Amino acid sequence: MKTKTKGLRWSILGALALTGLSVAVSPQAIASKTKEITIIHVSDVHGHMLPHDENFLVSGNRENAGGVAKLATGIKEIRERVGVENSLTFMVGDATHGGGEVLFTLGNAIMPIFNSLGIDAFVMGNWDWAYGTRVTRNRYVDGLKGSIIMSPNNQTTLSASIPACTGKAGPDVCNVIPANFEVVANNVYWFKQNAVGAARKPDLRPENRVFKPWVIREANGVNVGYVGITSTRLPVQNPLFNLGFRFTKGYNELAQDIKNAKHAGADIIVLATELGLGDNIQMALEIEDIDVILSGDTHEALSEPVIVKNVFSGKDVIIIESGEDAYLGELTLEVSGKKIKHFSFTLHELTDEVADDTSDYFVSGGIAALVEENTKEFYSGADFKCHTFGPGGFKFGFGHELCTPLDSIAGYTEVQLERRDVVGDFMNNFIGDATLALGKSTGDPSITDDRAFAISNGFRFDIPVLAVGTPLDGPDGGYSDGAITVGEIYNYMPFTPAVSLVDFTGGLLRGRYESFLEGIFDPHPFRHRGGWWMGFSDNVNFVLDLENSPTSVPLQVVGGRILSMTINGTEFDPSKVYTTVSCYPNGEGTDRQCRTSGGRNMRFPCGAFNPDPNTPSVVGICPPVNTENIVDTTRKPAVLQVAPNDFWVPAQVMREHLKTTLVNFADHGPARKNTEMVPYNGCPDAPPAIDKDCDGVPDSELGEVQPAFGAGPSWLGRLVVGGDQNDHDDHDDD
Repeated sequence: MKTKTKGLRWSILGALALTGLSVAVSPQAIASKTKEITIIHVSDVHGHMLPHDENFLVSGNRENAGGVAKLATGIKEIRERVGVENSLTFMVGDATHGGGEVLFTLGNAIMPIFNSLGIDAFVMGNWDWAYGTRVTRNRYVDGLKGSIIMSPNNQTTLSASIPACTGKAGPDVCNVIPANFEVVANNVYWFKQNAVGAARKPDLRPENRVFKPWVIREANGVNVGYVGITSTRLPVQNPLFNLGFRFTKGYNELAQDIKNAKHAGADIIVLATELGLGDNIQMALEIEDIDVILSGDTHEALSEPVIVKNVFSGKDVIIIESGEDAYLGELTLEVSGKKIKHFSFTLHELTDEVADDTSDYFVSGGIAALVEENTKEFYSGADFKCHTFGPGGFKFGFGHELCTPLDSIAGYTEVQLERRDVVGDFMNNFIGDATLALGKSTGDPSITDDRAFAISNGFRFDIPVLAVGTPLDGPDGGYSDGAITVGEIYNYMPFTPAVSLVDFTGGLLRGRYESFLEGIFDPHPFRHRGGWWMGFSDNVNFVLDLENSPTSVPLQVVGGRILSMTINGTEFDPSKVYTTVSCYPNGEGTDRQCRTSGGRNMRFPCGAFNPDPNTPSVVGICPPVNTENIVDTTRKPAVLQVAPNDFWVPAQVMREHLKTTLVNFADHGPARKNTEMVPYNGCPDAPPAIDKDCDGVPDSELGEVQPAFGAGPSWLGRLVVGGDQNDHDDHDDD
């Protein structure tokens, strides 16, 4: 097969439901020396153990979709069809974090399922580090698994399901479940946390790496070199996630790691990263000898691979990203010698028509039975128990408590709640309004519509909650009831930062929000940070220009991408102090809310959350427990408590607001109600190719949600000029 290409191009493959039709993909017969292997791509499961609502690319609106028991069915079907000896299963991205069942067990609820699936190798996502470094070392680091005494607050979280976790138990009786599969990452290094001065410079020698940078796995006689790069976002998420570790981009190490893997016998190289689609495209352009990239982090469900031509070798690199738990990627490669001659890809949709696994293929009784056993303490019935998550700094027995079954209904929605827009969506609008309402309920005099606002900062694109009356596209038809369960709330906000009130100047906030926009839309993909614009309460509005900005105009006057930023109809004053209601990640300094440093006068909404949906909670305001030197690893305890014992978390904020609020279009819409996007020049009469719909956001080139190539002047991007720029297809026949 010879196909002339320039730069990026598409493959010819589409997305198909697992139980649906199939297409013939390979245009030629397999040559006698060609070996066929199948890579099963499990991507960003995010702890979604049970089925949920989903809005599929092909299969439409479904209930009872996804979940790990259907994921197991998909893996089993592929292996039985192609032969287990001809397939490899690689998992990439956030796996053990993302729902109530995993949060309150530090991932223990889902680990037996992963350990049963026969995973050949795994690259951790940024949220897999979120339970703290003791959990990371106990679960994933070879030679340390099961050997480290859990901290008391970790034991608080485990105590509901492991009675021996009393706060003083040793690792022999109180521990997280370790992975039985290899974790691969070339960009994580041990760090001496107590070092001072110049000794704090990270040691980036290869022998100081925490994980193997690559492994070789064999399928059908083909040696696959699997190279991993985990997230680089940990240092800015929370210091407690990465104590004792340091992270690089993995870029400088990658070329040598590939050479080493090939020298050790790898026929082809599969790179798996938690860097996101834009970064992975750039890696494919610049780094030689990559054959396939399994992309994670951005949660993109790409129905077709992205094909990138390396600018130095002219070699085509295949990139796939397979959404979250409701999708499963199947990449078939025909390998001759050390070259991929042909390939095919199917993005399977795990709809309600896919059965949960009840076979003995993985475990006796099926994965479905294992899921039921590991989640029964979280759902209505005789086995339900209360659970407590102990954040950093909290004493044993204290923290965020859940005493409501996850299948309880918290409220209803008349609009589809999801995060599938890089700029704005109904869910973030609702969370912003709910958070400001909580701030007002404290009685703090600074919380007025002219001086205070709320920020929603949560996961990127995630599973939806279907609106009431939504027609269901499954074979049984029907309509969604629009119910929002407690479990669905924890799917959206599966973490326990404390809601806080902090004072910032308008100039500092504007500069910080410019930085957020740059992290999303920077034309240089290696400078991407995050993938979505934040949500705000109803009293804040922005006018954004992504085409010509950033500019050199001072931020305090006009701004770069922000043309206008108003609160209650008045432009923010750079000298005036405003109060933001947002999240405080436990363990941070008291000048910092989620994603923003430099604040003052931190205080916390406090008071017991009342789980009764008909009774409002009584909320007050409390000062920090500690205000300085929050983290000091030379001290015991290393982390001090900051938020009060009865602090509020985002999930409680949403539940409280739903007691009196129906999510609807009038109050929480349109999706971009807080953000006006200025269309690109030429709109509407002659819209440019990059903004054909004239909505001010670059149109998707690859089926992605976050623009992989950013927005703004192209000269700000990363220019790479290779050697042979002639058309070339590395998949040509000999």
